[in-house]
Amino acid sequence: MGQSFYPRVSLTNTGGNHIRYVPGPLAQAMVRGGTATAATGGGKVRAVALTPQPLTRIGEPTSGPSVGVRFHRWVRLNDSATRIVEHHPRCMYE
Repeated sequence: MGQSFYPRVSLTNTGGNHIRYVPGPLAQAMVRGGTATAATGGGKVRAVALTPQPLTRIGEPTSGPSVGVRFHRWVRLNDSATRIVEHHPRCMYE
């Protein structure tokens, strides 16, 4: 069997600083997916730490002197002149 997680798990960055609390099932999915590691200790997991991962650009940089990447882009549908806004999943995190 896998590890059991508390209903509310502390999420920390690679430096060990607390970021926020996440639901236990989300923390468990992050550990299974390899984006986080469970803190060592006996019993239920109370904290997970993000693992360092290479970043990939999801779009062109914003125009002008600002630094960063857009978290949305306009997509034109093939069958019509309709445009939709496509959001990157990271911009939906709460």
